[in-house]
Amino acid sequence: MRRIAVIGCGGAGKTTLANELGRRLCLPVLHVDGFYWQERPGSAPAESTPEQWRRIHEEMISGERWVIDGMKLGVLPQRLAAAEMVVLLDLPTWRCLWGVLKRRLRHRGRMRPDIGVYDRINADFVRWIWSFRRTARPRILQLLATCSCDVVVLRSHAQARAYLEQVGGA
Repeated sequence: MRRIAVIGCGGAGKTTLANELGRRLCLPVLHVDGFYWQERPGSAPAESTPEQWRRIHEEMISGERWVIDGMKLGVLPQRLAAAEMVVLLDLPTWRCLWGVLKRRLRHRGRMRPDIGVYDRINADFVRWIWSFRRTARPRILQLLATCSCDVVVLRSHAQARAYLEQVGGA
């Protein structure tokens, strides 16, 4: 595999899985949040405009080799079309919320060295996680049903660890 998309709800463990897949397969790892959020020295980061984001995303997926970690449902069809494999972390809501809480305790709003952006957890983000299974997930499953890439669905961190063992390269 040369192009792998890692998707799922916030707090599911996408970044951790993507980083490990990249390490084991010697693939560069691109983090959607690190590209989407425009960091500005001395002021709060800004979201990319829709036009900027489409352009940035096109550049991300044009590479020959990558693991891309993140969501942004609006450009997901293009990423799936470019991917050879997609890994969906399909964890329960409570597990994703627990993952976000652990992340907050670890980073406390500071820069996340694993993706190069600040830890952003707010009420809107928590609401998105809370509603993910009934709003975003059906659309994701619909897209996965029609994509031509291989699809791996992992429903727990134990399944993710077992999957990584199969990938090997540790």
